[in-house]
Amino acid sequence: MTLVSVLVPTYDRPEYIEGAVETALGQTHDEIEVVIVCDPPSDDTRRVLESYADDDRVRPLYNDERRGISGSRNRALEYARGEFVCILDDDDRWAPTKVEKQLAVMADNPACGVVYTGGVAKRGGRTVDTYTPSLRGDIYPEILAGFDCKPYSGHMYRAECFETVGGYDTEFDCGEDWDLTIRVAREYEYEYVDEPLVVRQYHDRNVSELAAVEQREQLHRDLDEATDVCGRIWSKYRDDITSNPGIERRFRHGRQINSAWTELDQNNRRRALRYGLQATRHDPSVASLALCCFAVVGPSVVDHIRTVRDTVVDSRSRVADAGELQTVE
Repeated sequence: MTLVSVLVPTYDRPEYIEGAVETALGQTHDEIEVVIVCDPPSDDTRRVLESYADDDRVRPLYNDERRGISGSRNRALEYARGEFVCILDDDDRWAPTKVEKQLAVMADNPACGVVYTGGVAKRGGRTVDTYTPSLRGDIYPEILAGFDCKPYSGHMYRAECFETVGGYDTEFDCGEDWDLTIRVAREYEYEYVDEPLVVRQYHDRNVSELAAVEQREQLHRDLDEATDVCGRIWSKYRDDITSNPGIERRFRHGRQINSAWTELDQNNRRRALRYGLQATRHDPSVASLALCCFAVVGPSVVDHIRTVRDTVVDSRSRVADAGELQTVE
């Protein structure tokens, strides 16, 4: 039977790593190895992983010093023995049939290098976002416009992809997933399983006023990171992006949308409006026009709209969750 390697980087989060190991070992496809890279390990993480000492499917590796997400994934790749490689963040979870369904798509599409899946994002048990696959076949240069193959924990690679394009770029301490996807898409086709087989877990910080502040600070970091990733992708692939005017227009639009949200969440309404207007010039979309309105009315209205949006998304998800994702919880 085909061996599948699951790569799990982790950094000082012992409360999540056991769940990651179990969701990988709980697949209906039996031939699984879980390669965990602790960057570096805490004593608590080491104790959790020592409980798997008698299970040769679980292979923990311990960095002596911090290598970052790209360096840790590259180290896991060095030790992976599978014909196929799956990515799994330590706080994400899979439906039991995820790997089996991806392998079936791989078998039917020999030119395909990657099969990814749909998924949902949950916070405190509520669904706050959904990921529906849309890109397939030759997705280059489309992928330059934005990373539309989420969630990344839904990606399965043929191991040969890494031999062809190399590993993760260690110059990227975030956005390494988008960068690798661009390089692989130049050489291989992409396919997907159109089912929500991955759960991303946004950690519930809504239990106190202090937690609400922490949630906003985390949102600021996420938005800053998104803006920074766009800058790094632009620096590395500028010639590729600018040689495709439609791609460049969409890339700039997405970058300015991210910048506008960053400024808006910091209550810099004038700068948010400027970015929103720039985004509108590239693409007068609902998102860019809405941002311009939000910049005028202020972030309190934005918070209310987010709450309504999350409630609607969660209500729709509760209907859909009668299916397989119930087994992920």
